Amino acid sequence: MAFDLNKNDGAKTAPSKFDLSKGEIEKPGGRSRGWLVGLFGVLVIGGGIWYYATGEDPAAKVSSVVAPGTSTKEKVSTMDTIAVARVKSQAIKEDSISKTSLNTASDKLPIKAFSALNHSIPVTFVQGSASFANTNKTLIKRIVAYMAKNPESSIHIDGYASSDGPVALNLQLSQARADAFKNHLSAFNIEASRITATGKGIENPVASNKTASGRKKNRRVEITFL
Repeated sequence: MAFDLNKNDGAKTAPSKFDLSKGEIEKPGGRSRGWLVGLFGVLVIGGGIWYYATGEDPAAKVSSVVAPGTSTKEKVSTMDTIAVARVKSQAIKEDSISKTSLNTASDKLPIKAFSALNHSIPVTFVQGSASFANTNKTLIKRIVAYMAKNPESSIHIDGYASSDGPVALNLQLSQARADAFKNHLSAFNIEASRITATGKGIENPVASNKTASGRKKNRRVEITFL
């Protein structure tokens, strides 16, 4: 309650009032509110600086790490599913690559085998006999391996003799030598129907028949894949 004791006589004097109310002194409430506004401003400015410095939105990063409403078990399950899918995808790629490599190798094998093994000499013979004198075991293994990997292939054997002795006898001897090597291959489970053998006598010598070493080389068989 306030009483105005000034007389209103037209003079411009400062009004004098006495406040007789029992109101308490007002506390400055603007300080706490101003402090909160200042803190919020600092957070906003700091977030803006971090955003422009890293190029990422902090809120988006947090939401991507922890999705609201998603349990830890569900997140782990999702990660496991993704990991398994990636492993399976990688395994499929590797399996596809290995199969492609095998198919390519299989296609190229006959060409290499033909060029490397045709007209080669796997064995030579004792003079006047169909018994082996020397055997090229490495070459024989390659012949057997090739025929095992190519079941539709067949092989022809040509038997030869040196110029020692009568021509007719050498022709028979060369046939016996071709047959002897055919039987040798059959012992490695190569079907006899896939092997043909012909005696060539003294034809196509690989060395001179005028020397003992040359005649020794001519007592041989040669193979050709068909």
